[in-house]
Amino acid sequence: MKNLLIVALALFVLAACKTVIYTGNIGNQVQTQVQLGQKNFKVLGSFTGSATARTATMGIKNAEGLFAEAKSNLISNAKSAGVELTGARTLINVTYDMLQNPNRVHVVIHAEIIEFI
Repeated sequence: MKNLLIVALALFVLAACKTVIYTGNIGNQVQTQVQLGQKNFKVLGSFTGSATARTATMGIKNAEGLFAEAKSNLISNAKSAGVELTGARTLINVTYDMLQNPNRVHVVIHAEIIEFI
């Protein structure tokens, strides 16, 4: 009887656990690479953008849309800080983090904006 109670308690505890999936990436997201022999650029700042969506019963639809929304949010945050992507400015050191659990998906994108001079 005592063993049955321990097994039932263990199953209850394990059934209450929810899994969380983490995905992240550090590095170049594009194939273009620039080799700089001298400092001909200036860093305008580091910025972050994020997006969250609730998952449906059958899973998240259009996860790529979350990355686009997070990137758009990053560009909006940069613009509100007075930095716009115009002319010789570009995003570098782009990284992303994606946290997913049964209820929602949260994507965060970090990047620096530089300007070539």
